[in-house]
Amino acid sequence: MKPINNPQDLRNNYIRELSEANNSTLRAKELAEDLFFLDLTVYSKDFSVKSIIYNAFATSEIDDNIAMHPEQLQIISHIKENDASIISAPTSFGKTFCIFEYIVKYKPQNVALIVPTLALVDEYFKKIIKKYKEKFMHYKIHTNINEEKTYDFNIFNIFILTHDKIVQESCYNLIEKIDFLVIDEVYKLETDKSNDRVLVLNMAYYHMARIAKKYVLLAPFIKEINDLEKLDKRPVFFNTNYSPVVNDVKECAIINEEDRFAECNRILESLNPNDKTLIYFPTVSLMYKYITNIISLEDELDVLDKGVNFFIEWAEEEIHEEWCLITALKRGYVIHNGQIPIGTRMFQLDYYEQSDSYNNMLCTSTLLEGVNTTAKNIIITKPSRKSSKLGDYFSAFDFFNLVGRTGRLNQHFIGDAYYNKSPNDPEYRKEDAIKSIRFEITDSSKDIDIQKGEIDKHQDVVEFFKLLNISKEEYLYKIGTQARFDTVIELYNRYCMYREQLLNELQFLCENDMAGRLHLVQVLYCICEKRNGKLEANLINNLLNKRRPRIKKVVDDTRKYFKTANIDNLIATAIKLKMSYIEHTFHSKVNIVSFFLEKENIDKALINILDKKIISTIEFLYFSNVKHKKMLLDLGIYERDIEKIIKVVGDDFDDAFELKQRLIDNVKRLNDISYISKYVISNML
Repeated sequence: MKPINNPQDLRNNYIRELSEANNSTLRAKELAEDLFFLDLTVYSKDFSVKSIIYNAFATSEIDDNIAMHPEQLQIISHIKENDASIISAPTSFGKTFCIFEYIVKYKPQNVALIVPTLALVDEYFKKIIKKYKEKFMHYKIHTNINEEKTYDFNIFNIFILTHDKIVQESCYNLIEKIDFLVIDEVYKLETDKSNDRVLVLNMAYYHMARIAKKYVLLAPFIKEINDLEKLDKRPVFFNTNYSPVVNDVKECAIINEEDRFAECNRILESLNPNDKTLIYFPTVSLMYKYITNIISLEDELDVLDKGVNFFIEWAEEEIHEEWCLITALKRGYVIHNGQIPIGTRMFQLDYYEQSDSYNNMLCTSTLLEGVNTTAKNIIITKPSRKSSKLGDYFSAFDFFNLVGRTGRLNQHFIGDAYYNKSPNDPEYRKEDAIKSIRFEITDSSKDIDIQKGEIDKHQDVVEFFKLLNISKEEYLYKIGTQARFDTVIELYNRYCMYREQLLNELQFLCENDMAGRLHLVQVLYCICEKRNGKLEANLINNLLNKRRPRIKKVVDDTRKYFKTANIDNLIATAIKLKMSYIEHTFHSKVNIVSFFLEKENIDKALINILDKKIISTIEFLYFSNVKHKKMLLDLGIYERDIEKIIKVVGDDFDDAFELKQRLIDNVKRLNDISYISKYVISNML
């Protein structure tokens, strides 16, 4: 037999032996010495003298029921000894737990935790204010930055923020002092010049790392980071493949694309119905198609939990009675994707984790963003993210990041990934998932040069600045990281193409103040998105109503004029536009269009109309300039309840801990709010 040189392979053999044993506890006792020497102390527990002694010294500061495994202790020691670190470890390792352990153990005064999504903000926030609240009570917790507020950095603060808030709102100028900075999912720093958000994350890292006394970057499956010597504060790389669980991939061959759903069903029927299973789809539309074509044909559950009934009643009234999510929920499935409202996403995740009736969760790539779930299995229905084009697939890194979502310490020794593989789908090898990356901040990048003010390196940038008669300071102030330079150029070219139509619409609205803005939205959408999206423009126009209409009303009103529109697509598009596109992409691009008008010395009255009808309306609807309301929105509170809640709890709370306490203290007075908002608040208790 070929000797095993990789310690993790040897660990995997022992983990499999525990999994296959009739009595895993008894088998762990028999193997205690071997488990201990393989650093599988999570299984050797107190079954040997050495384990007893070890666990006494490795007990967590956060939770005295947990003894940290040796690799976690190494990471904490590594962080302590180095001012800058990159930590690469598998998904099931417990990297986030190490970060919280370090904070509790060494008590850095001002902490900034930077994550890519609001879902991760919520996950970190819940751990701090709920699971480990006693350990973090001396910190003020900030999930938003108020540009009108002065923060006291002589007290203990934790900022939990998405990277776009750091850069696009220039929050790095307001955070004067960082003792401990953590940036999660840092593989997203890798150069991708088609992705504006990569630029944002790199600039967040660039600005924050410069003022941080100590920083840590977290990622899975990274072999090395190239060109680290180019960074001002060079991070020390720590890489481990240690995992206390095993992830197995099982290929399920299919012949035709049409067989994917049927094969998914076959796999589901073969699994233990009591095990938690994730079902991955590359797109939201494919997920909804599966619900419509497959799940809707299944029988509804005989009895629904009272909370589920309340949620469905709310969702049918506020979102739509034909919403796919309701169809799935009635049949024992929950769903997770980036288009779902935050509160609804929290509700779904909680029921998946806690209810025996909901063991299957349909999901998209948002699960790659670091959202932690407990799953025994994952079914990968298709590896492509964007289309069915040959070659447009997940990389091995993406694939095994998904696979790593299965298996969970103290729950599942082995996580199984079932891969529906057609003849055109790629083979995936674990060794290909371990990759070397180069941060855009150290790469050859026009956009990074612009952000640093080094525009003379790029003649096209210099010529564009001359064309608009702007300085580099003005460009950074007005556009900044909202879009890459090439995106701005494309936007400017389309602005020139539709300029006359835009000015005519603005002039008409200037002369007819009570007129509707639909045609203005249509022109702006053409400028922003390279196409004439009449359906999307109609939905956006309806969603920009300051009376905050229900999505159901927006969908039904739009349906009158687009009678052939697929209802699933209509609802999904409305939710996507409302939950992300309008607030971020549309708002930032229209702001850039307004800047073009300003530089062309267009009549100020016309620019004011654009601001009044579009820009300020978006800021009003999304509470962009009212941070205490924005904090409630980001916590998952339903937007139509926010004004009611503020009237009860006030608007002078200082941080998230204080907001939580006010919500708890006044929960009995918050009767006239939606079920989903009540659920979010009760979930804080």
